[in-house]
Amino acid sequence: TTAALFFIVGSASAGGTPEVSITLKQGTYDNVKSALAPQISFEGDIQGVEYGASMDVTKPGVPSLWGQIKSEVSGWNVKTRAQYSEGEYDYSTGKGAYVTVEGTNEEDDTFVWGSGTVSTDGASPLKVGAKKIFDTENGKFMVAPRFAFKEEKATVVLGYEKDDTKVFVTATQDDQDVKISHKIDDDNTASIKAGRKGFISAALENESEFGTAKVTVTSDDVDIELKKDGWVAGVTASSLDSEPDVRFSKKIAFSANI
Repeated sequence: TTAALFFIVGSASAGGTPEVSITLKQGTYDNVKSALAPQISFEGDIQGVEYGASMDVTKPGVPSLWGQIKSEVSGWNVKTRAQYSEGEYDYSTGKGAYVTVEGTNEEDDTFVWGSGTVSTDGASPLKVGAKKIFDTENGKFMVAPRFAFKEEKATVVLGYEKDDTKVFVTATQDDQDVKISHKIDDDNTASIKAGRKGFISAALENESEFGTAKVTVTSDDVDIELKKDGWVAGVTASSLDSEPDVRFSKKIAFSANI
């Protein structure tokens, strides 16, 4: 862990003044370090190339490193990102890079993307997808197909938005579901999701001076989450008699001259 910390510090010093953030969250409570489960990350920019690194202080090893570049090609904004990590993805050697390419054409309301992994064994595609939005007098319509190579699974998402209501239909060969979201007022939004077998989930979100509070109900449990000023706290319970699952995290960001 100490070596990994020096690695992050050394990498950051090469980029001038990066943005550093520390995220604390619930852990195993064996000691102070594991109880807070701190994650340290930084990001910066060198001559148009964005870069960053992150690591879990409780886990030994090399931190996750990433870099990305943005360009414009024939009206398309293209972002290419590569992330090197150990054990985070299904590399046969345990080490490799996760690569994503995204293209956005704002004039045509079109978005395409693809992802894959690269290791010493070669390159493997993971997912590809696209999204197209049609803006009409009767509302906005969306078509978003995608394909997962590993699962050999095709998915199509159809969306519709008008005024304060959004409807999304997700369909695969084996299953279909629909989600309806409605903005009740400036502070409250409600949504419900159902599938072929019936009810899946319902949620109510409230924005106030105390932060963003969200209550989600599924057929298995109830989840309550509150977000404010970098704090995220939540509790999930399957019944009144069950032991609740409590979670929290706090992100602290600052600029540091290293």
